[in-house]
Amino acid sequence: MYPQERHDWIVEKLKVHKRIEVTDVANSSNVTPETIRKDLAILENAGVLKRVHGGAIFVERLRFQANLDSCDQAESSEKTAIARRAIEEIPDGGSIILDAGITTARIAPLIPDDLELMVVTNSVPISLTLAL
Repeated sequence: MYPQERHDWIVEKLKVHKRIEVTDVANSSNVTPETIRKDLAILENAGVLKRVHGGAIFVERLRFQANLDSCDQAESSEKTAIARRAIEEIPDGGSIILDAGITTARIAPLIPDDLELMVVTNSVPISLTLAL
């Protein structure tokens, strides 16, 4: 099993059982407990789970994701207006920081292609928008 497949499998087990044990997962996936511990560390850094002694517990995030969708729809025209106004303030040859957020995500697609600009962001969706 490839690491990403194993990570997905671990997350699915956590969604169902809410808690997993390192030894059980290692035996079920035919890898060493050390490999599972590394997997759990990666998944904990991603915010999917919380490591505990001997295993991990699932971190509930579905409610947060649903709220993000509703936040994106709420006051949509106002957020776009803010983004357009922010674009007007960006100097050619300048640099900006776009923190992760619903409104800041509206700025990235509005940046003109001919604008010389350095953008620093901690947001994967914003990075993907800028890369395309």
